[in-house]
Amino acid sequence: MAASRLKSIDSHRASGGRRSRRTHRFVPYLLLAPSFLLLGVVLIYPLVYNVYLSFFAWRYINPSATRFIGFDNYATLLGDGTFWAVSSFTALFVVATIALEFVLGLTGALLLGSLDRSRKWFATIILLPYLIAPIAVGLDWRLLWNHDFGLINWFVGLIGIQPVTWLGDSQMSRLAVVVTEVWRSTPFVTIILLAGLTAIPKEVLEAARSDGVNAWQELWHIILPLLRPSLTIALLFQTILKLRVFDLIYIMTGGGPGNSTTPYGIHIYRTYFRYFDGGQAATIAVVLMVLGAAISFVYIRLVYREVQH
Repeated sequence: MAASRLKSIDSHRASGGRRSRRTHRFVPYLLLAPSFLLLGVVLIYPLVYNVYLSFFAWRYINPSATRFIGFDNYATLLGDGTFWAVSSFTALFVVATIALEFVLGLTGALLLGSLDRSRKWFATIILLPYLIAPIAVGLDWRLLWNHDFGLINWFVGLIGIQPVTWLGDSQMSRLAVVVTEVWRSTPFVTIILLAGLTAIPKEVLEAARSDGVNAWQELWHIILPLLRPSLTIALLFQTILKLRVFDLIYIMTGGGPGNSTTPYGIHIYRTYFRYFDGGQAATIAVVLMVLGAAISFVYIRLVYREVQH
C-alpha cells in the first residue's frame, strides 16, 4: 500500500514537472510577443500593404478612382526612361561611394590600429562627421560647393582655375554628392574595420613577421582575410543606406540638374507628391525593397560562409 502511494506521488511529481517544463518553454515567446507585435505593426504591415498598393492605379487626390490593374505598374516602370536614369545614378552613387569609403576607411583603420594610448581620442574625432545629421551636412556642403562664395571654388582659384559650377552641372553635381557622402560616411566604415582589426590576435601578426612577411603580404594574405566578416557587415550596412539615400542629396541638389543626381528615394517622393501617382510610387518602393533584400541575402550568405569555415 505504501509502495503504491509513493509510486503515485512520484508519478504526480513527474507529470507536474513535465507541465512546468512545457509552461516554461512558452515563457520566452510570451516575453517576445510585444516586440513581435510592434515589429509587425511598424514594419511588416506597411511592407505588405505597399506591395498590395503596387497592383492598383490610385492617386491620393482622387482615391475614389482607384482600380486594380495587376502588373501594369511594373510594365510601365520597366519602360520608363526616367526610372532607368535614376537606377543608373543610384548604381554609380553606391559603387563610387562604397569603393572610396572602404579604401579610406581601411587606411584610417590601419593608421589608428598602429596607435596605442591616443587611439580612442583620434577615433572619437574621426567619428564626428558621421554624428552630424545628413540634412546639416547637406546644408554645409551646399555652401562649400557654391559657385560664387564657396570655399571649394576659392581653393580652386588659388591654383589658377576658374570657378566651377559644381551643383549646376550634371557631371560636377554627381562628383559633389559623392565626395560629400564619402566625407560623411567614411568614419563609420573606419570604426567598424578598426574593431575588426583590434580583434585580430597579435600573435598571428608577430608570427608572420618573424617568418619574413613584408607589409603588403601581411595586409593582403593575413589582415584582409581575417577582416572579411567586418568588411562584409560594413558593406551590408553601407549598401542599404546608399540605396535609401534621400535627405543629403535632396538638400544639396534636389535631384538635379534634371535627373542627374536623383536616387530612388527622391524619385519615389516626386512620383507621389509631385505627380500624385501613388501606385507607381508604391511600385518603385517595392523594386527598391527587392533590390535591397537581394543584396542583403548575398552579403549575409558571405558572412555565414565565413563563420562556417
